[in-house]
Amino acid sequence: MKITYLTRCFGAAAISLALASCTTTQADFNKKPSAVSKAALCKTALETKDPAFQFQLVSEVNRRGLSMLECEQMVAQQRQAAAALVAVALVGTAVAVCANNNCGGGYYPSSYYQGNCRYDWQYDAAGHRCGRRSAWSRPGGY
Repeated sequence: MKITYLTRCFGAAAISLALASCTTTQADFNKKPSAVSKAALCKTALETKDPAFQFQLVSEVNRRGLSMLECEQMVAQQRQAAAALVAVALVGTAVAVCANNNCGGGYYPSSYYQGNCRYDWQYDAAGHRCGRRSAWSRPGGY
């Protein structure tokens, strides 16, 4: 169970880091600008602090027929998708942990109480209603 939990956490972290680091370096961009994906180009253009590099990136964005508004929308969608993916991974992990640890409450496994009359609404082996004979109705419970 611990391995599954750790695997899911590692997977969620890896996916979020991969989506978050979808940028390009100036060296990679200068080698072959056409090889840089639109997503990496837009994200880098929006996040870089170097004005000269930003000018080159914006020029390439415009050459590809995109506007900076479209780039902003694309980056926002990627961030939302990354957040949704992480949320789904976390919820899946929480559900798996709860399923393995019975944290949702409900009925306990039969190993905790071996008798037929755990609750007053149940019936004993002879078919009679348990009522006040149930473990639930007695002082100290089951």
